Amino acid sequence: MKPILKVGVIGVGILGEHYARFFHEHPATQVVAVADVRAEAAQRVAGLVGAQAYADYRDMFRQHALDVVAVATPDAFHREPTLAALAAGAPVVIQEKPLATTWEDALAIYEAVEKHKARLFVNFANRAAGLDIATRYVIQAGLLGPVIYGEARLDDNIIVPTGLWGERSRAWAADSSTAHFLLSHVVDLLRWHFSPAEVKEVYAISQAQVLGFTPDLYDAYLTFDAGLKVRVKAEWIKHIDELVEFYLCFSGRDGTLVYNKRAGFGAEPGWRANVAATITPAQLLAHQDALLARGVKVSALLHRPEPTTGQLSAGSSVLQPSLEFRGPSSGGLMALVGRFVDAILEDTLTPRSWQGNGPLPTHADGLRQTQVVTAIIRAAETDRPVRVD
Repeated sequence: MKPILKVGVIGVGILGEHYARFFHEHPATQVVAVADVRAEAAQRVAGLVGAQAYADYRDMFRQHALDVVAVATPDAFHREPTLAALAAGAPVVIQEKPLATTWEDALAIYEAVEKHKARLFVNFANRAAGLDIATRYVIQAGLLGPVIYGEARLDDNIIVPTGLWGERSRAWAADSSTAHFLLSHVVDLLRWHFSPAEVKEVYAISQAQVLGFTPDLYDAYLTFDAGLKVRVKAEWIKHIDELVEFYLCFSGRDGTLVYNKRAGFGAEPGWRANVAATITPAQLLAHQDALLARGVKVSALLHRPEPTTGQLSAGSSVLQPSLEFRGPSSGGLMALVGRFVDAILEDTLTPRSWQGNGPLPTHADGLRQTQVVTAIIRAAETDRPVRVD
């Protein structure tokens, strides 16, 4: 029988409640305590999962010896509860992204994890989505050839900074930004997709003409040490029907991958990798099977593209090998957290349920992500390129 891990959750807002419910339902974990400065919120969530409620997480640590602490406080307030959890002897912390909103806070967390010889996982949830796993596979397998350029847009409806957290929304958003809240996802995905390549230089712009209490958007160019350049953009001022729009595209020497992860304005979500023409049908099917072994079902296609615009046509008789999926990707807010539990039980960063996808994201990944995001902010403020060393 698997051991039951005793879990405490700090911060029980929108995501914190998801953590509490997830650990309550997982057969290998038990939520024994939750903490939130809003005592009534702590009491409500504690009642849902049969845990004790605390208004001060320090009291929680004095009363409980916890195997896992989940930190889901607002973006700018990760440092103190995480340091307190480590100082209290928690062997594992699972922290909501970003690791921190300043380099100083991120470094303090990193150093504390190293000092206490603990383990910290950062919930970069997009890594667990099936089509994000497929994207990494295609890039790592070289099916596009060397990737030269990419773009990623992750935008939120304006209701997010103005109303998602109710009356707390403006204060919540003012302590964060689209760089921290949204581009943290994008930067981590890029580092994961293109590992071991790292961002070496950033140039960015920002705008603050609509919201007033937080920047409206950040738009940046990231240059990787391998020569790849990626444009990343995130805004909080879109008046759209959806809550989120998320689009990625990568162009290689031999192919292109397009991923409408969260499509907006009636567009269909989906994923397509037009891979190198030298890939044989047998090889294409082998890649399809390799993805299926990772739990990702895509279709292998051979087709003849016929690009046409009005009277202009650029059709070709060359067969194009592709991998494709139409529809939204699998995965969810807590999908990666399940892999963290597997990693804890198996004492590894690559549990059986995560084989082939590289190590799970730790404090080291969080530190690097924070470094890149803070460089984006600094580049926008100074209107100068910023080196990331």
